[in-house]
Amino acid sequence: MKFKLTAFVLSFFGITTLIACSYLSNDTDINSWKQFRGNNRNGASAEASINENWSENAPKLIWKQELGSGFSEILASKDKVFTMISEKTDDLSGSEFVVAYDALSSKEIWKTWVDSMIVEPGGSGDGPRSTPVIDNKAIYCLSSHGKLRALSLKNGNILWTVDFLKEFDNKPGWIYTTSPILHKNEIIIEVGGTESKAFASLDKNTGETLWINGEGRSSYCSPTITAIDGGVQMVFANGTMLMSFDKTGKELWSYSMPFQSPIATPLFIAPNKIFVSSGMGCFMIKIENNEITEVFNSKSMRNTFCTSCYYNGHIYGISGGALKCISETDGESKWAQKGFGLGNVILAGNKLLVLTDKGILKLVDAVPEAYIENGSYQALDGKSWTAPSFANGTIYLRNLTEIASYKLN
Repeated sequence: MKFKLTAFVLSFFGITTLIACSYLSNDTDINSWKQFRGNNRNGASAEASINENWSENAPKLIWKQELGSGFSEILASKDKVFTMISEKTDDLSGSEFVVAYDALSSKEIWKTWVDSMIVEPGGSGDGPRSTPVIDNKAIYCLSSHGKLRALSLKNGNILWTVDFLKEFDNKPGWIYTTSPILHKNEIIIEVGGTESKAFASLDKNTGETLWINGEGRSSYCSPTITAIDGGVQMVFANGTMLMSFDKTGKELWSYSMPFQSPIATPLFIAPNKIFVSSGMGCFMIKIENNEITEVFNSKSMRNTFCTSCYYNGHIYGISGGALKCISETDGESKWAQKGFGLGNVILAGNKLLVLTDKGILKLVDAVPEAYIENGSYQALDGKSWTAPSFANGTIYLRNLTEIASYKLN
């Protein structure tokens, strides 16, 4: 695992593009999607080979698979894909599982029970919200009721478990939804405990707590890791505060956000900026020697739970049901296109892969001049709130109860 400012040179249909990247979680393993929002936690893949002509060569369906309900992203590594699901036993109860499928055939390889499931009373949908993270040996998952478990990547056997309610004496507002992130041999995660036990680093081999600090209840938001001022920083958005900790758990800086409880993950923009958005608006800050400068505070981007993507000086996200492009410099809106609902967007090369909340997949140019759509395809039906995953030329999509795999090159 590397933490340094790196430039990828990508050849995309004859165009050479420089992409600045600050957090490389899996070295040169670009043909994978190993955690929430991709290997670099920014919703972007370094893969760039995508067929643009969908009118003549539409996305090719590899397989579709019915599965239990949930909102976890699909993880992909080598010849397997992984996710979390739930299965009801009656109207009020059921179980949560982590499941592994063969990436080519969709054949189930293993399925492991991890906790009882959440039955959502408001109608949004049952099942887990958190997305696991994988390395070469294990998958680390957080259940809705706060059980963090390490499972063998090979056979799904449980290696260790940490119960957040018992270990950290916390009282979540509803369920656990945050997604863990790996840094070397550590799992960085929001645990939501009382008395300065909100954010933690755990040993990925044993589950032992390495450090714990900060105030805040368990939230929807997931942490990110940055490389600022030559050092690694763990960044959390919780309540009204944006906070950063060093590798020992020491707080480096905090910033009082102009809104509270964002769901979208903070987006790091190298070398030293962080963008945060919620349904109330957005802001950008710049960090220098642990001192904070506000770059802008705007209503131009209002992410509900779709984390935005960054490309070449501009930020792309879904705001109020529209796909929007805003400037990194001042938050100025460049264009907006309606019709995406509570959808999600990721970046592959210099193209946006956008899934509407009704399961329509769109290929859009990541350019500030105008909304330019290259293709549109009805890939799924029904409630599609989970962000796509992209690995090895294949996009993995999920609605509430179904997973689909499409070849895009």
